[in-house]
Amino acid sequence: MLSTPLGRITVRLDGVPIPYELVPRAPDRLCPDVKGRFLLRVPLLPDGRPHLLSCRIEGHRPSARDDINSGERLELKSFYKGDTKLSLGMEGESGCATYDYENGYLTDGVQYELLPSTKTAKYTFGVAWISPCTDKNEIQTWFGADPTL
Repeated sequence: MLSTPLGRITVRLDGVPIPYELVPRAPDRLCPDVKGRFLLRVPLLPDGRPHLLSCRIEGHRPSARDDINSGERLELKSFYKGDTKLSLGMEGESGCATYDYENGYLTDGVQYELLPSTKTAKYTFGVAWISPCTDKNEIQTWFGADPTL
C-alpha cells in the first residue's frame, strides 16, 4: 500500500479494498520537483456488470483548494494539505467515445465507472505529490500524475 503525506492510498472495487501493482516513476523534465510519483495498475476482467473502481486517500479531509484539473485524455483531481499538493489521475475523457467506461470524482479520490458494456481489462491511476507547493511548481503534479505520459 502506498503511503503519502496526505494519507495511505487504497484501491477499491465496489467499496472493497483490492491489491494493486505499485510502479515507482522517477521525476522527469515536466515534474522535476515532485517528491513522489507512482502508477497504480489494476487488472480487472470485465464481467458484464457495472462496477466502481476507486483510488482514494484514506482519512483525507477535503480542502477548499481541492480541485478537478482535467486535460486531453486525462481526468485528474488535486488535493491539498498544508503546503503539500497531491494529484490523482486516470486515463479518460468525459463524453469521449474512445473509452468504454466513465470517470468520476470523489471528495477523497477518483474512480473509473465501469459499464455493463465495458471491455477494458486494465486500469491505471497516477499519483504524484509536491511539497512545498508554490504557484510556480504546482503544475508539476498534473504532469506527474498523468498515467498516459
